[in-house]
Amino acid sequence: MSYIFIDESGDLGTKKLSSRYFVMAAIKVDDPKKLDRIISKTKKTLRKKIITNEIKGSKLPKEIKFALFNRLNNIDYEVFIIIFEKIYRYKVPMGYDNKKLYDILSAELAKEINIDGPTEIYIDKSKNKPFEIIDFNKMFLENLNNCKNYPIKLIHANSMNFKGLQIADLISWAIFQSVENNNSEFFDLLENKKIKRVFEDEKNL
Repeated sequence: MSYIFIDESGDLGTKKLSSRYFVMAAIKVDDPKKLDRIISKTKKTLRKKIITNEIKGSKLPKEIKFALFNRLNNIDYEVFIIIFEKIYRYKVPMGYDNKKLYDILSAELAKEINIDGPTEIYIDKSKNKPFEIIDFNKMFLENLNNCKNYPIKLIHANSMNFKGLQIADLISWAIFQSVENNNSEFFDLLENKKIKRVFEDEKNL
């Protein structure tokens, strides 16, 4: 059984203060409790520096981020990431409809994820209307790299309740910093990562 957790960083807005990039990240593990323990152990050893219940990459002190990434590299994991530079949205069908664009970019991430057995996939919840969730699920599942049709359970969940989603948030934040702010100090700590820029030169990094 595999478990995958997905989150994103950046935004799809077009206003002056909107981000230049949008990043989605998926982390795949064989046991979600390993991710739970990474956060629990870090909270225990650095409890005076963690003041919130939910781990967020944008809000943590550097010391906590380094501790989390160092512990992450003690377990087996895979990371799949897509990077979208928004100047290329004109290349995307319905690219100016942000809800559709989110689904399309999620499908691009799905294409990069290798499914090698029954899998549960958790994505940070961004949709509330049932028809939006149905449309998203259909597109995402159709694009997964699941040639043997292993059973997949796709769950839209609140990151407060799943530490795996909090780790995915930290990873997407690290990638976002590397492209948006040219800061790769945490990006360089990530191991076993597969990154693809979408809707530009389709280059693998």
